[in-house]
Amino acid sequence: MRRILLALGVLLVGVTLAGAAGDEAYPRPAKPAKGYTIGVLVPQLTNPHFLGQAYGYVDEAERLGAKVILHDAGGYQFLDKQIAQLEDLIASKVDAICLVAVSGPGTVPVVDRAVAAGIPVVNVNVMTNNDKVAIRVRSDDNVIGETMAKYLHERLKKGSVVMQSGVAGASAFEIRAKAFRAWIEKHSPGIKILGERHSLNTPDQGLKNMEDFLQTFPQIDAVYNSADFVAIGAAQALKAAGKAGKVMIVTADFQPDTERLVREGVVTQAVVQQPVTMGRWAVRAAINILEKRQVPKLLYTPILSVTKENIASVDLSTVRAPAGWKPR
Repeated sequence: MRRILLALGVLLVGVTLAGAAGDEAYPRPAKPAKGYTIGVLVPQLTNPHFLGQAYGYVDEAERLGAKVILHDAGGYQFLDKQIAQLEDLIASKVDAICLVAVSGPGTVPVVDRAVAAGIPVVNVNVMTNNDKVAIRVRSDDNVIGETMAKYLHERLKKGSVVMQSGVAGASAFEIRAKAFRAWIEKHSPGIKILGERHSLNTPDQGLKNMEDFLQTFPQIDAVYNSADFVAIGAAQALKAAGKAGKVMIVTADFQPDTERLVREGVVTQAVVQQPVTMGRWAVRAAINILEKRQVPKLLYTPILSVTKENIASVDLSTVRAPAGWKPR
């Protein structure tokens, strides 16, 4: 059951399984007698989003007596590296694998090989196109895109928007952008989408995209960003052009630079996932599968809509790793 709550001025959207909200909506199972080994693959640990997720995996595994083998692909462009990492986990005969896919279609064959080897795959955050995964644990990317669209509709009402839609082939970025565009086109006739760019999720790329948009379009009232690395670059470009705070920036995710920009009023809205919760729920699901318990095919983790007005009430313990934490 999906539940939408307004608590302390923060919008919470997610799956609840027993009337609970937040982390305990998918409860921690009993600690198993066996110590399992779980392989985890993430796209980019330099991104605080995935560092927080890594903390969720590792800390939850320790609580449940499991061991995590963590692999970092180094970026969405390194599909071959992630495939090799997954193959290493298969060869090592880990008990389960948690996969954040750098490419939806590109990871299909190697997930087939894991499943054929009897290793359940928990797909987390960014989806593989392989339907043989045991469960998917993610934010509802349609809701993320629609939440940004509704915010602009309410605050902007009329104007011109450009879109930084992130990495082509990565499900989270594609679904958010599609949902944003569809909602605006259906419900907000006063807002016109001028242009859209797909790119790597880096501040440098966001800066370049925004500079190009500013040169191409004489009037831009808002910029949509599928994730906050490109939003940070957009903010840098707008600051250089003397338009910071004058052009609305909406984005997903909430690394420290994004938090600072929200507090400054440069980023207008951040739709924040809970990556620590994603990691925890993925490990819980893996343990339940290995202990022969039934799991759902899909779990949506909650999201938060954060603005300058409500930022003081936001609990970041499910969003970021503790200060100074690094995977061993």
